[in-house]
Amino acid sequence: MIRKLYRLLTTEHLLTGVSLARIAYGLFLLFYLISHYAERHLLWGPGGLLPHDSFLEMAETRGILTLFHLSGASWFFELIYHAGFVIVFLYLVGYRTRLTGVLTFILFWSFYFRNPHLTNGGDNILRIQLFYLMFAQVGARFSLDALRRRNMPSSGEKGIAGEMSAVLHNAAVLAAVVQLAFLYFTAGMYKVMGSYWQEGTALYYAMRVQEFYWPGISEWIWKSEFLLVFLSYATVIFQVAFPFLLLNRVTKLIAVGSAILFHGGIALFMGLTGFSWIMIGSELILLTDKDYRLIGTAARRVGARAAGPFRRLGEKISALPAVQRRQMIVFYDGWCPLCRASVASSKKLDWFSLIRFVSFREPGVIQQYGLDADKAERRMHSTADGRRFAEGIDAVIQMATRLLPLWPAVPLLLLARWIGIGQRAYDFIASRRTILLTGGCGKHCSLEEGKKESVTLGE
Repeated sequence: MIRKLYRLLTTEHLLTGVSLARIAYGLFLLFYLISHYAERHLLWGPGGLLPHDSFLEMAETRGILTLFHLSGASWFFELIYHAGFVIVFLYLVGYRTRLTGVLTFILFWSFYFRNPHLTNGGDNILRIQLFYLMFAQVGARFSLDALRRRNMPSSGEKGIAGEMSAVLHNAAVLAAVVQLAFLYFTAGMYKVMGSYWQEGTALYYAMRVQEFYWPGISEWIWKSEFLLVFLSYATVIFQVAFPFLLLNRVTKLIAVGSAILFHGGIALFMGLTGFSWIMIGSELILLTDKDYRLIGTAARRVGARAAGPFRRLGEKISALPAVQRRQMIVFYDGWCPLCRASVASSKKLDWFSLIRFVSFREPGVIQQYGLDADKAERRMHSTADGRRFAEGIDAVIQMATRLLPLWPAVPLLLLARWIGIGQRAYDFIASRRTILLTGGCGKHCSLEEGKKESVTLGE
């Protein structure tokens, strides 16, 4: 019994869920900074809606310290705001998440209290969840940290430090889950005490608010007495029952699915997209790694059944002249296991056959396409016309614009390139990748070690 409890406490749980929550929070914060960029001085600047002196007085009465206590100068505000782009992007892609998680929390904490008149319930739950997730392994999946650990040798034993880290992770995740459960339960209990919710008319009055009005749709809902009463009572029952539904695996899936639909409806019918995005991101923590594996298996089965019609549609689209003009060649390192795995994944996403992958290690490729051997070894290259070549992060962006599932990532990649960290992050990963040389060292080597033993390209 003691051993089972020890194993339970020292094994990290819900790694996939907290990693997905990190991505959801990172996307929201990045959008938050970008969308308010034009009016940033008005909202949070030293001479904005809440002047710096008034902010200091308010913060003193509440006993709050933020980054904006360090200086009230405009240049300092600009420094903090633009540094926020870098910090949040690194947190989003999962680079040094222990450090960037702390910095992201401090950043959001500072903006949250710099002008509390702008905040809402979603910002409040995000502030709390970011604090808990500072102590969790949010970079265990879908992150640069995970890629780095995958390429590092491991003894397989955690040691005391690893076990303590696992206990801390589990405690943080438990706190995040309990916080979410209390949030739903208390929200439901407050509704129970409200006369409008008891009468089943709360949604009617909410949807009659001008800010939440959707022409043509809102009328259809509030004209149906049955629908209004049903949705009002269903909301209360769902929120009060939410913590108890989490106690069983089947009912937990129902609770999470219902919560996603619930907040999706709030975003669609009331326009509270930021609040809904934060809540849905928080609910992703609730599913276990096994749940995500089952969901992934089911999704692959559905995808396999739908693959035939989609493949035929993709072939028709790829045969169009306008699409064929978008074809390109990507030159990758065929000695690199990570590169080969990335190419295999990219081929699955290349629905319209727009990319042809060529290993520059193949005999004659360097001479045929006029590549620089040293540059090709350092960075992936791509070309659409055979004359001009993009390399590194530019090649990744060129690829992403042709892979339909990666289109949402294109703005983030362009932002990373614009602020100067995209190419650096690419070079950091590329320079530390392992390679398996044909006829070379016979083992996994670093790029620098491999170059010492490899033959000159083209000889």
